[in-house]
Amino acid sequence: MNTRYYEKYRIQDEDRSMTDVALLQCRGYDLETLREKMAEGLGLTGFPLETFRGARVVVKPNLLSASQPQSAVVTHPQFFQAACEIVLDHGGRPILAESPAVASLRSALRAAGYVPVLKRLGIEAADMSAVRKLSWPGARVMKHFEIAQAFFDADVILNLPKFKTHNLTYITAATKNLFGAVPGMRKSQMHIKFPGKDDFSGFILDLYGAFLHGFDPPKTILHIMDAVIAMEGDGPGSLGRPRPMNAIIVGGDALAVDWVGLQVSGLRVRLCTTVTEGFRRNLGVSSEQEISVKGEKIEDLRVQNFLPPKSAPMIRLLERPAIRRMAKGLFTGRPVPKDGRCMLCYQCREICPAQAIGTAEEGKRVPRFDYGACIRCYCCMEICPKGAISLKKGGLQWMMR
Repeated sequence: MNTRYYEKYRIQDEDRSMTDVALLQCRGYDLETLREKMAEGLGLTGFPLETFRGARVVVKPNLLSASQPQSAVVTHPQFFQAACEIVLDHGGRPILAESPAVASLRSALRAAGYVPVLKRLGIEAADMSAVRKLSWPGARVMKHFEIAQAFFDADVILNLPKFKTHNLTYITAATKNLFGAVPGMRKSQMHIKFPGKDDFSGFILDLYGAFLHGFDPPKTILHIMDAVIAMEGDGPGSLGRPRPMNAIIVGGDALAVDWVGLQVSGLRVRLCTTVTEGFRRNLGVSSEQEISVKGEKIEDLRVQNFLPPKSAPMIRLLERPAIRRMAKGLFTGRPVPKDGRCMLCYQCREICPAQAIGTAEEGKRVPRFDYGACIRCYCCMEICPKGAISLKKGGLQWMMR
């Protein structure tokens, strides 16, 4: 496509003391509309499209599991294609980089409808098994990370998160999507190392800080969020519910992009530690007053009655070791497999960082859960392909409402 297509979306820099985030209305996954809206968003934020020329652009979607696009578990393949076409139109070379939690990348690409897109555009998938250490001395809880070599090789990192609720971190969006740079089962190791919401969110922020400050020279990082069809309820896996949000959010600051997503969804910012603590740490913007929303007004796109995850507000109780054992049983939900829906694929057992899931007892059709060992990370719920693991409320949760 001729790059003159994009000229009408180029906007001159104005006040650079604010961090610009573009909010665009988009009601579906028509490819031409997506491309036009993304180009408009890039212009509104002042992103120079010439940055892509001759650049190796690592594109990081959310491919949590081998899930179909309509489930809203994954970044939609048309969304991915539109972003990659913009890169190609401006002389860049897009490379897909993603590491699903349990499923193979091949099966995730096939289920999510990415294979035809990769073939059509000639895009390769990076080898995520090759890792390298990324370090950041300014981190709080973890200063060294093993991430895929592909991110070191990149000139530009193009982050394509899906806006979803999350039972542990409240939402998963631009900031948390970079967790996918940690290959495969190493993610489970991080859950056992940082079992509580605040600890795990602190780890995610350290990783984000390493992306900002750990590369030499620094990488250009751009975030384009798929919030066209978002996920509400007990996300980020198959138990969540697809919900139209009709939005694309574009920006160079992950915290600012996530804040805008929270505002449009109507969820409570104070419950999202990755944003509130990220502000306090000055990992980019330090408050909402530094965010300038371009394009649509938040109030014009705000969704009514967007369902939050059930467990996230309660998980804070697990931060105190003295009450952790009691709190797990009384105040936090526990994952419970459903007989009749479970197909005994044992992906839950494979991903469980606490090794709290065993094989089914004789005569039973569901895995055996050891709730004493369970750390309530809800990875099993995220990864279950059949949505066969539900959240059962703790004995005294009703009192906390």
